[in-house]
Amino acid sequence: MSDAASLTPARPLFQGPATRGDRSVIRHAARVEVLRPVATSLTAFSAARREPPRPVEAREPDYLDKFDAETLFYDAFMGSRGRIVLLGPPFLNLKPALEQARITALPSGLDCPFEIRELDRHGQVHVTAPDGTDRLVLNASFGTVEIAIQPSEVDIFAGRRVMFTQSRNNDIAWILDWVRFSRDVHGADAVLIYDNGSTRYSPDDLAAALPGLDGIAAVRVVDWPYKFGPQGWDATRWWDSDFGQHGVWEHGRRRFLEAAAGVQCSDVDEFILPMGGRSLFAAAEASRTGVLRYTGRWVIGLDGEEPPPARPGRRHKDYTVTRRERPVRKFGVLTVDGDRCPPKWTLVPHRIPDGQQWKIHSIGGHLASRLMTREFSYRHFREISDSWKYERMGREAFDAARHETDAELARHVAAVRWDA
Repeated sequence: MSDAASLTPARPLFQGPATRGDRSVIRHAARVEVLRPVATSLTAFSAARREPPRPVEAREPDYLDKFDAETLFYDAFMGSRGRIVLLGPPFLNLKPALEQARITALPSGLDCPFEIRELDRHGQVHVTAPDGTDRLVLNASFGTVEIAIQPSEVDIFAGRRVMFTQSRNNDIAWILDWVRFSRDVHGADAVLIYDNGSTRYSPDDLAAALPGLDGIAAVRVVDWPYKFGPQGWDATRWWDSDFGQHGVWEHGRRRFLEAAAGVQCSDVDEFILPMGGRSLFAAAEASRTGVLRYTGRWVIGLDGEEPPPARPGRRHKDYTVTRRERPVRKFGVLTVDGDRCPPKWTLVPHRIPDGQQWKIHSIGGHLASRLMTREFSYRHFREISDSWKYERMGREAFDAARHETDAELARHVAAVRWDA
């Protein structure tokens, strides 16, 4: 194995502080606010519930405990296109009643036209309401409820290059390192994090740790208490009930990010490497489609190597060994890496049509975004995890035919200001 310390550090692609238009990158974000969405729960006004889409015989024992039957809307807010957005899990059996519902604006008392959008594991109602509306009354066959309208916050991230993620119980040190890497390598200057019910710290604890990062001008932490939802069985079967993260992606898009210069969507255990000379955001902004999608490779710990598995205080920069690509034929035509991680994306929000859905690994309905780029590749750190989904601390013995020190990862890691 080559020694990472002997590699020439990469020159950071971002030399900040910098200016784009009239929005200067400041040295530190101001006090970070925690946003708490205002939910509309069926339990508050109705006996109706969302019915599970999965057949009984395909449900795991704790399926109903994980399933969100109660949340009608995660939040209600003024959208950037002049309509009020009510956003929640998919409506499923509730949709016919919503289609026949009456929505009244307050204080005007005027009835409002509305559009229902049933997306992949997600639902939205877009309401055209008169100026000055601060509440809506929804009158449906399953009940009547008054809904308070929250403000749009797209101005916070307007013109910014934003890192966007959902997190639960990730070490705060890992979150800070995730930000530092993209800040120094790609020029990120803003962060939007949805905390999905962390038990090791509060959203306020996370918010208190973020303002000290150099070069990060705008930050929001969103307290997202909703159920993540039951997972599928494998890569393809029964992905029908994991509503929470689909809600995060569209909530972030429509309440915060529609005026951002660019949005990088990745998990805290992922670093995105530029395989050429451009930053991720610059490449997305210059692309023909406004979207970049790229696959990833696992970064692993090895038997007998530091740090030991699950050691407190471990950080991304402690790992630089990856699995070598394992070429396999797909459809008898394409050659792909058999160990690749699923695609992630970076995009320019205003170039994505309004009706196309931001999803976890793709942009729904955006055919051009199905294309993959090799200009970028992410690294997925197996041991930067609390193994919430499955055990990830298993080690492998080094095998030169199977493993390699990732020179590009090591160079960029060496260039990051880990203490700033």
